[in-house]
Amino acid sequence: MKTKTVRTIFIAVLIYLPLQYGIVGIVGYHHSEPWPAFVFPGFKSVHVYDNGFEIQQTYFDVYADGADEPERMLPQYFFPDLPLSQVPGFLRTHFQSSEDVQQLSPGARNWLKHHADAAAGVDASRIDVVTEMNYYSHDEMSLRHDSTAVKHIFSIELAVR
Repeated sequence: MKTKTVRTIFIAVLIYLPLQYGIVGIVGYHHSEPWPAFVFPGFKSVHVYDNGFEIQQTYFDVYADGADEPERMLPQYFFPDLPLSQVPGFLRTHFQSSEDVQQLSPGARNWLKHHADAAAGVDASRIDVVTEMNYYSHDEMSLRHDSTAVKHIFSIELAVR
């Protein structure tokens, strides 16, 4: 390809992408968001097999001293300041294995305690990070929840204020 052709393509794409997303924003504001013609690739988080699929879900069970049952929270409510698109990556980075959880510094545990106190409205003493696999099956016109299996539970003992 000639240099001029490459520059022309580059400039055309440089103009096309912001214009496309601007139009999507305007249309989305007035109706519902349409799919742009050109988007970056996504990565599947729902594993499909034969006549079913599985979805992994992580919860934070916040335990207070003396409470029988934990306050169960979804990660997006436990970390409301994180953009929703960043929550799965944050969980993978910090709560994927028992080693990750054990390596939390005392400052991080203290931050989690203050955050759990505010988010759950309790005086938190422990957080369990629970990852479950939900299995579903389907046929032509129906969807059934088959089972739920706990993949792992990591307990975090919280620092005292």
